[in-house]
Amino acid sequence: MKFKNSILLIILSLFFVAPLMAQEEMEEEGETKNRVLFSLGYTWIPQGAELEEIEVGDGFFVPAVGFDYFRKIHERWEIGMMWDWELDHYIVRSEELERERAMLFALVANYELTEKWAVFAGGGAEFEKHENLAIFRLGTEYAIEMQNNWEFVPALMFDFKKGYDTWSLSLGFCKKF
Repeated sequence: MKFKNSILLIILSLFFVAPLMAQEEMEEEGETKNRVLFSLGYTWIPQGAELEEIEVGDGFFVPAVGFDYFRKIHERWEIGMMWDWELDHYIVRSEELERERAMLFALVANYELTEKWAVFAGGGAEFEKHENLAIFRLGTEYAIEMQNNWEFVPALMFDFKKGYDTWSLSLGFCKKF
C-alpha cells in the first residue's frame, strides 16, 4: 500500500508543480509545444514464461504497442502520458501471476539532456483482468529529426512493479505540433 501511495504522490506532484515551472515563457516564437508518438516494441519479462511452460524459463519477450502525448512546459521539461499495450498472454512464474494483454498508463516528466536525448520518470498503473499493479517507470529516448516536424524515436524503458521488473525497447514515430 505504501508503494501505491508513493506513486499517487508523484503523479499529483507533477500536475501541481508543472504549471509553476511553466511560468517562464519559451523564447522562440512558433516553437512546437506538443508531441504525439506511436511506437512498436518488445518488453522483456525476466521471470516470464509462456502459459504452457511448466518450469521457469529464461524470460519472455512480449510485443507491445504504445501511444504517448507530451506537452512542453519549460525549455527542457515536458510532462506527458504514456500508454502501452502488451499483446500477449504469459505468466510470471516467480509470483504465479498470470498476465493477459496488460495495459500500462504512466504520467511522466521528461527532461531533455541535449536537443535530441531525453530521460523520463513517472508512475502509473498496469491494468489487467487478473490483477492490477502500480508501476514506476524510468527511461530514455533519442530523437532523430525528419522532415515536417516528424521524428524517429528509439527508446529504452524500465518498469518497476510489485514482484517483478521489466525493461522495454521500442521504435516510434513522433509528430510535433
